[in-house]
Amino acid sequence: MVQIATADVRQMKAHNRPFRRVPGAMSKTEERFAELLNEYARDKQIVSYAFEPVTFKLAEGVRYTPDFMAVFADPTRGVAFYEIKASEFHASGKSNQMNSLTKLKVAARTFPQFYFFKCYPRAKREGGAWVIEPIKV
Repeated sequence: MVQIATADVRQMKAHNRPFRRVPGAMSKTEERFAELLNEYARDKQIVSYAFEPVTFKLAEGVRYTPDFMAVFADPTRGVAFYEIKASEFHASGKSNQMNSLTKLKVAARTFPQFYFFKCYPRAKREGGAWVIEPIKV
């Protein structure tokens, strides 16, 4: 695993370079979503979940790793994959997040046996609940 020293982060911020997240490490938004999945597990809605457990090969040289995978307790529902975005703006595709949203849609079409969702938290002034949108095939 690659670790970025605090001094490197300060230098990146000082030069207005975008911060690149460390693969395998959750962002704060992803940590909040993991708390929701823990609630689902306690309520027996899901059997288990994992962070970035699989990578889909969508085309030659094109890969997509969803943020979370969850196994539903109801065997007729199967497995779901969740793509987490920091806000509605990021989830809308109006930001630089378009690449991952495009890959999410391609994955949903390519692997129809699974459920795919785009998720983002509402603003705290709007209650802060999660918006979980299914990706239609």
